Amino acid sequence: MSPEPKRARRRRDLIRMKAKAIRVYPGIPQAPKWADHLAVCSCWMCGHRREQGGPTMQERRWFSIRAE
Repeated sequence: MSPEPKRARRRRDLIRMKAKAIRVYPGIPQAPKWADHLAVCSCWMCGHRREQGGPTMQERRWFSIRAE
């Protein structure tokens, strides 16, 4: 059996995420449009890592090299 094509996978994932958006935002008609932006909080698990914990290890190394 051949693997699933990428386009089919993206379409299936989009349908799944639209259904999740409807569950997260019940009663809001434009909820399926928000399917790509479902991070509803800004905790350390959902938010951008650099904003929550400072620069990454790679950035710290780069800054230390530039400071010398």
